[in-house]
Amino acid sequence: MRIRTAIAVALTLALCTAQGAAAFDVTSVNLHLYLSGLKQPGPPVVVEDHLVLSVAGAYRFVGAAFSYEGWGTVHSFEVNRYGVFILAVPVPYGDATMVRYRLVLDGLWAADPSNPEYERDQATGASMSLAHLPVRPRTVLGVWDPVDDEGVSFYFQADPGQRVTVAGSFNGWDPFIHELEETEPGSYWLKLSLSPGDYYYVFFYKGERIADPLNRRLLYGADGKPVSAITIASN
Repeated sequence: MRIRTAIAVALTLALCTAQGAAAFDVTSVNLHLYLSGLKQPGPPVVVEDHLVLSVAGAYRFVGAAFSYEGWGTVHSFEVNRYGVFILAVPVPYGDATMVRYRLVLDGLWAADPSNPEYERDQATGASMSLAHLPVRPRTVLGVWDPVDDEGVSFYFQADPGQRVTVAGSFNGWDPFIHELEETEPGSYWLKLSLSPGDYYYVFFYKGERIADPLNRRLLYGADGKPVSAITIASN
């Protein structure tokens, strides 16, 4: 009975604490503790693969828009228990190491007052704040898309010094025509320009036929073997 009472008291205290502070929508405990414990604003920082912005002041609303989203979305800040406006957004995947952003302070666009780094838009003269980002490669499951504006990028990770080829409906399923280049140890790439349409492919590695491990579009042929699928849209 005492154990149950202790657990109930602990849960009640935890609930009261959570209700007294902002419940930040993040999955990392360390990031949540950082956001809730920030006592004063500062320049942008990256914590747990999230870009964290912070602002202080007697504002009713604080938001931010980013260049990599085409300025089309305004993300709302939350207020932590110390009265600091906090925003944590995932660092975008890609090779960009700099992001431009602007704040919305009670309906007015502004540069980040906590960030000394900014540049002016030559067309409008508006100030845009700058934040440095770590590179997050797109070559992870759930993010990778072989198709981009320049064609199709076939990517395969394997042991260094191997021969990796790709065969598909675009080359008559010939495993010898298209060989990937090892651009760095264990990373193999091949760029192809294909006409609009649906295509299917597999990799050949050490004599084995392997569907693309990073491509979620997986189909099965008449022989029951898996193949990866891509679609090139018409312009």
